[in-house]
Amino acid sequence: MTLVERDRPIDLLERLLAESTAGRGQVVLINGGLASGKTALLDAFTDRAAASGALVLSATGSRAERTLQMGVLDQLFRSPALPREVADDAGRMITVSAPAAGETDPDPVTIRQSHVTRVHGICSVLLDLARDRPLVIAVDDLQFVDGVSLQVLLYLQRRIRAARVLMVFNEWDRRHTSLPRSRAELTRRPHHLVNLSMLSEDGVARLAGQYLEADAARRIAPSLHALGGGNPLLTRALLRDRLTGAPASGSGEPAPGAAFEKAVLACLHRWEPLLLEVGRALAVLGDYAGPALVRRLIGVSTQSASQVIDVLQESGLLDGHRFRHPGARSAVLNSSKPGDRALLHLRAASLLHEHGVAAYEVAHHLVAADRAQGQWAADVLREAAQEALATNRQEFAVQCLTLALSACTDEQSRTAVRKILMSVQWRANPSVAARHMGPLHTALRSGTLPGRDAVPLVRHLLWQGSPDVDTVTSEVLSGPSGPVDSEAGAELRLAHEWIYGSPRRLPADGRAATDPAQPRKAGKGGGNLWAQAGATLTTALSARGNSRRVADSAEDILRSCRLDDRTLEAVACALSSLVYAGRPDLAATWCDSLSREAETRGATTWEAVLTAIRAEIHLRQGNVTEASAEARSALGRLPAQSWGVVVGLPLSTLMLADNARGRAAAAPDHTVPPAMFDTVFGLRYLHARGHHHLAGDRVLAAVDDFQRCGDLMQEWGVDLPTVVPWRSDLAQAHLRTGQERAARELAEEELRRPGSDNARVRGHALRVLAAASDVKHRAGLLRKAVGALQESGDQLELAGALDELSRVHHEQGQYRRARVVARQAVQEARVCHSEEFLRGVSPLAGGDAGGEPAVSVSESALSDAERRVATLAALGHTNREISRRLFITISTVEQHLTRVYRKLNVNGRADLPAGLTLHRDHPVAGTGHQNPQAC
Repeated sequence: MTLVERDRPIDLLERLLAESTAGRGQVVLINGGLASGKTALLDAFTDRAAASGALVLSATGSRAERTLQMGVLDQLFRSPALPREVADDAGRMITVSAPAAGETDPDPVTIRQSHVTRVHGICSVLLDLARDRPLVIAVDDLQFVDGVSLQVLLYLQRRIRAARVLMVFNEWDRRHTSLPRSRAELTRRPHHLVNLSMLSEDGVARLAGQYLEADAARRIAPSLHALGGGNPLLTRALLRDRLTGAPASGSGEPAPGAAFEKAVLACLHRWEPLLLEVGRALAVLGDYAGPALVRRLIGVSTQSASQVIDVLQESGLLDGHRFRHPGARSAVLNSSKPGDRALLHLRAASLLHEHGVAAYEVAHHLVAADRAQGQWAADVLREAAQEALATNRQEFAVQCLTLALSACTDEQSRTAVRKILMSVQWRANPSVAARHMGPLHTALRSGTLPGRDAVPLVRHLLWQGSPDVDTVTSEVLSGPSGPVDSEAGAELRLAHEWIYGSPRRLPADGRAATDPAQPRKAGKGGGNLWAQAGATLTTALSARGNSRRVADSAEDILRSCRLDDRTLEAVACALSSLVYAGRPDLAATWCDSLSREAETRGATTWEAVLTAIRAEIHLRQGNVTEASAEARSALGRLPAQSWGVVVGLPLSTLMLADNARGRAAAAPDHTVPPAMFDTVFGLRYLHARGHHHLAGDRVLAAVDDFQRCGDLMQEWGVDLPTVVPWRSDLAQAHLRTGQERAARELAEEELRRPGSDNARVRGHALRVLAAASDVKHRAGLLRKAVGALQESGDQLELAGALDELSRVHHEQGQYRRARVVARQAVQEARVCHSEEFLRGVSPLAGGDAGGEPAVSVSESALSDAERRVATLAALGHTNREISRRLFITISTVEQHLTRVYRKLNVNGRADLPAGLTLHRDHPVAGTGHQNPQAC
């Protein structure tokens, strides 16, 4: 290893070796800071001295062997370079022993009478060795040399003036401490002093050049010097970390790793224990470290603390009172036992609190200690949690509040902390927050929790579908603390409406208490934000108001409230209102912006809900691929049990989207709570599951779900097709069983219902009505459906209506118009990436727009059964699909096709004519695209 910036000390030592060789004995004392390279310098010099022919005897003082008398002398005379007989003679005089019980370490200056003969004999052996060749005695860590060995070395120093002896000692640089008598005696006589300083930036560059290319070494030298303070040990550790792949910054700058952390600890363990103790105190105190606080933290004098801090600064470990890198601080902190470290943090928290340090800083120590006692600690932790929430540090807020809960000294404080903790934990995982509901309910009953503060409890009970929600709601509205204010009442009402679709579950007196009599504009007054959100959604669902006015009101709500736990329902209602008002584009923009905010603030539950709403927006725009992806993403953001009854929102969207994509083979593997079926999300789930059954030809199961959905909606007073178009759903199922009249009556009733002015509802109902009507009325109804669906923005539903219209045109002999409309249908379907639609789209979209059908099946000899099979085969359905749709065996399908091919004189299904149609009053059940989406 090549030394850096140590040329002058080496030159001095070699010159002094030459003088001692000439018979002028010399003494050299080398001192320097922690890991400044004293040992490396001594090793390099002794190697050179041995190479020049000198006899080198080396030893190292050790804190562990400080009381082991003659231990260092024993090391000196065990050198393999000594003649055997000399070593034996010296060995008879050296008896290594520990002091007897009660005996103190001998004074190295005053030699006991019993030791005089032995000391004189040992020194005589050394001086005799120097007569044959120069003798170098090198002792590292002089401060740890035992007392008897020091006696001998000092005795020898006084007798080498005319001897060929060079004595070289290494010791700490403890310039601020009083000198021990041994060092005072050593330096009182002629000697040479070598002070080693830390490396300069240029020296660091030269050291780095031993590991890296010259250009790279020069480039990173400033950073190395800043991190290691010029300390050779730390600098080499940083370079080893770089070479062994420790993480580095994007600019290639050095980054401390395992080697650096070990080097930091090695520095602190080299000296007396106080060094490590003070280092740990500094690491705990961080930015607030200083001699005064260190003194109080670990119980040492201010002077001792200052002296150790100086040593650490000179060694390059500290910059001021702080470690130069967080990695060094962490290494020092983690070197202590967990219990000791926790105790330091606890003491630090108390000290910093006494000194008026900010609650956020004090709380970090309490959290690190995982222990807090006293109301002052609870208050500090609660304040710190509020600050953490303001800066989107949810996890730290939870840690503070959890600890504060155990530190509270009275039930009222404990309830206040628990209320905040429940809300914060709900943002990340509602099932975790559920553990606080019982204690908070007890607090509500006892009057410790005011009704206004218990509204979040009701919200969480609603989310979980708890059977206690009605009881708790009544207690909130008329509990021991009196009736809630209008703002809390409006918030409570909207929470019920979002879950249940109406305030039907509110107590009778509660409905009157929370009814917004004269809601003002959103954002202009307290509880009116929630009142207006509910009123806007009601207007949008009924489709009675001006859609532009509804959209303006919804955007006013979104602009006037900040996303948080209290406003989540208001935000969700406003987004839905935009969709129902025919502005899914605005809803998508707002939803994306709010989702980014939720992600920034670490609110996973908000993210999950907004992602589920975004999936629904995609679905209502006909973007089924994106809808499916977003719904899966929403479900993946929370554990299954954390969704509560709201799981019906993403699940229903997922089932509908996958049905439209032709991937409805199996329902999503997701358990739903029974309480969900008592909510508006349960209605949506029944609607989606019914279409899932319909796609799998389980028509009776679909009828059951659609009818149950309708019964519940009528019972609850939320029978609006904008919520779920259950009549159109049921009509589709009836068409599959040939009940055209029942289907027609349901579709016509759907179009008379409040809410049927909604373009998407109207367009979907008209499609179903057209399929259930005589062929002569079908084109007109479908044209109306196309117009409504173009207005709604649902591209997939529009594509389905266009496809059905093209088939009607074709049946009426309007072939060119049929092809044009069919191509429009394909274009719309491609925009929304519906694989299912593109597989089932009319073949009229291909070929020459002016081409005539190759054959008129009505004039052929095909039977009705053959025509049905041939039509489905021409549309691209497989034999298995045809058998399922027509309720016949695959063998029967094959027999019919064989006869069709023979009668039409074609080779196979690829040659079936595009104009193949059926003489029926409505299409074959399932042949047209029956989009299973709902409004």
